[in-house]
Formats: sequence, structure tokens, C-alpha cells
Amino acid sequence: MRRSLTIIGNSLKLTLQELKVNKLRTALSLTGVAFGIFCIIGVLATVNSLERNIQNEVKSLGSNTIYIDKWDYSGGPDQPIWKFRARPVAKYEEAAMVKERAVLLEDISFLMQTGSSISHKDDMLQNCSVYGIIEAQMVLQPISFDAGRFFSASEFHNGSNVCLMGFTNAEQLFGNSDRALGKQVDIKGKKVTIVGVIKKKERIL
Repeated sequence: MRRSLTIIGNSLKLTLQELKVNKLRTALSLTGVAFGIFCIIGVLATVNSLERNIQNEVKSLGSNTIYIDKWDYSGGPDQPIWKFRARPVAKYEEAAMVKERAVLLEDISFLMQTGSSISHKDDMLQNCSVYGIIEAQMVLQPISFDAGRFFSASEFHNGSNVCLMGFTNAEQLFGNSDRALGKQVDIKGKKVTIVGVIKKKERIL
């Protein structure tokens, strides 16, 4: 028993001496391990937050609405991501085909989502969600406005460079929603004019 304790004690002593001698290597190793752990925690937190947000958005559409996407947002560690990634992306033309063939369908909307920075002069907002929608989006999920209006039929038809902005983004860029109306912002290299600011606590488009 004493022999075992002596061996353990000597091993600990040698380990501590090794750490003292190689302080730089020890510091770099600990830093690398800590950084790796923080990265894993950050990625998991981001993925979980994204899943919760999407699930809440789907729930807000109501129980009589079907949401179709290539991804499965039910969550869980055993999701076959590689299968979802291989699925084709929905096309705008397919939405019209579904509407023609469906018997009980009241209406259908097509939505695209991407991320981008939004800037106005020298002010910029990073990592904003940008959505592309069609006219029927207002039918499926009515939007309340703090200022301004929804897109007009002619703006949809002509593909005008106009946008709606969430209340928080408008407040951060312009101070208040009224000042945002009519202003031009840069999104993915294009200048678009703000015609409406979505009411606070509504879904930000």
C-alpha cells in the first residue's frame, strides 16, 4: 500500500515539475481545450436557439397550416442531417403546382430566407434575417404595422426594390419606425426602399 502511494506521489511530483518546466506548452494546451469546449457549447446553443425559433414560427401559423421544407425542425441529436441536406430546395413554380392540384387548399405562400447585413449610410446591422415572400403571405400570416404598409400588387408584379423592416432593426438604424419609412437600405449589394415597419413582437421579415 505504501509502495503504491509512493509511486502515485512520485508521478504527481513529476507531472507538476513537467508543467512548471513547460509553462508555455501547458498554457497553450489548456487554452486550446477551453476554446474547443466553448466552441462546442456555442454551436449547440445556436442550433437549439434556431430550432426553437423556427418551431415557434411554425406554431404561430396555426393548426390548419402545413409548413413544407427540406429540413426537419423537430430537433433531437439523431437527426440524419446528411439526408436533409441532399433534399432538393423548393422552387417557386412548385408552389403554383401544389395550389392547382390540392383540393382542400385555401391558399399557399412561398417563402425564402437568407442572412445578410443591412446598412444605411455609415450604420450597419450584422447577421439579419432576410425573407422573400409573395402576396399570399399576408393571408396565411397577417402582419400588423407600426408604420407604413404592406407591398402593393404593382410592387409584387414589377419586382420593385421595396422591403418591410422589423421594429427592432428600424429602431437601431433610424431611432424610430416613422423615420425609417422611405429610407433606402443596402441588402446584398442592392438598394431597397422601406415601405413598412412591422409592429413590435410580430415576426420580423
